[in-house]
Amino acid sequence: MHILFGFLTAFGCRSVFAADAGSYFNLGLKQDHYLGEGQDPSQRATYTFLSADANFEIENDSLHFKMNPVAQDALGIKGEFYFGVPELYVQQSRRIDSGFNITVGRQKRTWSHLDEEFNLGVWQPQLRWDYLEPQQEGLIAVFFDFALSHEVSLTLFTSPLFLPDQGPNYQLVDGQFSSSNRWFSQPQSRVALFSQSGISPDTPLYFQIDRPAEERIIMNSSFGLGLNYHSASGFWSAFNYAYKPQNQLHLGIECTTCLNISGPLAVTAIIHPEVIKHHVLTLESGFDGKDVNGYLSLTGDFPNTSDFPSSYAESPLDSMLIAGGAFQHYIFSWLGVPSWLKYSYVKIFDVQSRDKKGIVDSDDVHSSIDRYPYREVAAVEWKMTPLQKLKNRLDLKLRYSYSVPEQGGWLSLAANWAVGAVTWTLGSDIIGTGVDDNSPNAGLFTKYRSNDRIFGGVSYVF
Repeated sequence: MHILFGFLTAFGCRSVFAADAGSYFNLGLKQDHYLGEGQDPSQRATYTFLSADANFEIENDSLHFKMNPVAQDALGIKGEFYFGVPELYVQQSRRIDSGFNITVGRQKRTWSHLDEEFNLGVWQPQLRWDYLEPQQEGLIAVFFDFALSHEVSLTLFTSPLFLPDQGPNYQLVDGQFSSSNRWFSQPQSRVALFSQSGISPDTPLYFQIDRPAEERIIMNSSFGLGLNYHSASGFWSAFNYAYKPQNQLHLGIECTTCLNISGPLAVTAIIHPEVIKHHVLTLESGFDGKDVNGYLSLTGDFPNTSDFPSSYAESPLDSMLIAGGAFQHYIFSWLGVPSWLKYSYVKIFDVQSRDKKGIVDSDDVHSSIDRYPYREVAAVEWKMTPLQKLKNRLDLKLRYSYSVPEQGGWLSLAANWAVGAVTWTLGSDIIGTGVDDNSPNAGLFTKYRSNDRIFGGVSYVF
């Protein structure tokens, strides 16, 4: 009954702001029920979330303003409140057609279709409270857009500010990490030390965090450009380049003088977060048609080296190539229901490895917000709308993502039934892989395969 309560109960109101028809306020209640055990004693089997998503837009003859704050609170669980602002910007009015536009603030843009398809987080930061449903956030910058012709446009941007990914909340108590969020992965708490001499093959490992000042994180500049071509026939190409901070904080582990020999044998590792800049460039080309669309994509990700001493262990700072694409076509199923079928693929290639070794191996330094969630994934997705009337709409979605290195993947099923201003949601996520947790091929699906879940909820928009 407790689970059904989360599926069937919500309240709210709808009211479109007079400023613009695109404004809304969405209030929702959702419940997730996990079928496996959590990684932390504080992690539960059932979570009830109260969420809010607001979009406020004003436009006059000269300016267009948009603000999109979102929030989520796990009811009855301390420390599980999250807040973000995916977009907040001011730009010239969309009614002005002068061939030039300037935008100031945080705005979501498509710099790489493949990056957004698999939520890699290379270009734009993400709200990663739930690793299976991250939310894209825009870059913070001043954007200059030039229409060079009817088919070609140029974008330049620059910024002195940066905000990284926002992952699950956590606590550090007595040298150990803890979190009530099911998508927080605890670092190892023990390490083999001097095992050949038999002193301690299972030594306790404790952590401290050297928290940098906020300005060292926020005050990081970036710049970039984009060149886009889109023909009237539907063919398009895009080249985008940026020199900017990585969206995931880089971690260094100081553990050269942390051995405690005055008492019981123990190791204390000091974690040093740092912002690392990288060169990222993407070349994509595709076709947008009425019943078919697709693209091919290639991205290069080349990070700078860190300023950490050579004695530190570090999370990987490898140069990468990300290749893949997607193809989607319209089908009319045997049930007489129109639907879309999409196939997508991504593979990440190592170009240069810069791993360091230390008392804590770099493979164990990965944060709860790893730089890449996948290494090679093929996915198929089927969307259909079996019911669509004036105020009623039923959408069904089935997606399976197969991780080649992990020999398994993620099956996602979701149904959304909109009745006027109310939308009911019901679905499930099933995760499974064929490799061991300690395998070098273990990734996102292996790490969180105990997070199989069913979910349901309702939202009200006004």
